[in-house]
Amino acid sequence: MTWRCIALLVLCLFPAATSWGAEAVHGRVLYVDSYHKGYEWSDGIESGVRSVLGETGVALRVVHMDAKRNPGPEFARKAAGRVAGIIDEFAPDVVITSDDVAARYVIAERYLDSDIPFVFCGVNWDASAYGLPTDNVTGMVEVDLVQELFDLLRPYARGARAGYISGDTPVDRKITGIFNQRFFFGDMRFYAARTMEEFEALFLRAQDEVDILFVRNYAGIEGWDPERARLFVEANTRIPTGAHNPWMAPYAMITLSKVPQEQGQWAALAALRILSGTPPSRIPLEVNERAVLTVNMRLALATGVILDPALLEAANFVGDYVGANH
Repeated sequence: MTWRCIALLVLCLFPAATSWGAEAVHGRVLYVDSYHKGYEWSDGIESGVRSVLGETGVALRVVHMDAKRNPGPEFARKAAGRVAGIIDEFAPDVVITSDDVAARYVIAERYLDSDIPFVFCGVNWDASAYGLPTDNVTGMVEVDLVQELFDLLRPYARGARAGYISGDTPVDRKITGIFNQRFFFGDMRFYAARTMEEFEALFLRAQDEVDILFVRNYAGIEGWDPERARLFVEANTRIPTGAHNPWMAPYAMITLSKVPQEQGQWAALAALRILSGTPPSRIPLEVNERAVLTVNMRLALATGVILDPALLEAANFVGDYVGANH
């Protein structure tokens, strides 16, 4: 695949301007976020939900499970119990959930085949692990453009050995396994960091052990310092690095990021269909399609590469990547 074809592929992933207006609909929707207010991914999904439901007359309530800052099944099950209490109290007509924790501990463990309709989003790669979908559950599965990002990075790499560095979380372990199985034949190395110091040590080690490094997420890394991390990677990056989350663009040479608002908008539109009488079983599962391409020129210079003009023409750059496109 040529650089120009890749650039055109990325441009095709940008959505056209869309009106999210809807006729007045009455009902109650509960949005259950696996994580916490202030986590960029969750905030983006919530903004997508609100952008669709805001003018419809739907009563929206939001609850955060806070599982990103409190990993582990014991906390997740307690949080799911709290959500169940809110469902009993609020009596929603539809429940929207985001990310794997809510799908597993709220939907799969408590509400499979219940009378309450659910719409999930943000479930990474495979919802069947949670028994989804069912007659009362539909959703949008979250995928990364792994092969596309690898193809963008490969021309600048000394070889094809891939690595993945991230916080040591259950979600990242799940994603690593899927990446390995589907794209890297089990050969991708996983560098799981629990602290800022571990991240720095593992990042340095990866420079010698792999040829391309996916810098996944800092969530789950205790003591993460954004400015310290930025300066560290700028001083120590020697191989091409890539990211799939927009907030990781300061730490990766090329970011091909998902758009969290897409997940929230799709889930909210599905909820409106359900409120209008369409059963969840008649709403097929979808996967996310939008992407934003961002280039970090400081890290490109650190690796000594000269990026193709076709790639640069399609890209945003660190500093203007949030909410922008060309």
